[in-house]
Amino acid sequence: MKIAQILSVALLAAAWGASPALAQSGEGIMIRPGIYTTPEISAKCMAYARQTEPREGADNRRQSLALACAKKLYAAENKKKK
Repeated sequence: MKIAQILSVALLAAAWGASPALAQSGEGIMIRPGIYTTPEISAKCMAYARQTEPREGADNRRQSLALACAKKLYAAENKKKK
């Protein structure tokens, strides 16, 4: 029983450690179904959303702007690669 618990914790730790590596590899990660991003794209889109919607309490609008931006930029980046 103890071995199974230790093994499951080790597997979870390995999976958790692989996620940041995948995000930094340039392949991108899925932040919502159908919306992929990289750290660079996320930073650009969050800055764009903050600049476009500076009002207090507009969190939903900023999130929508950032997601739409990420979807657009990631699609454009993949089109360049192909």
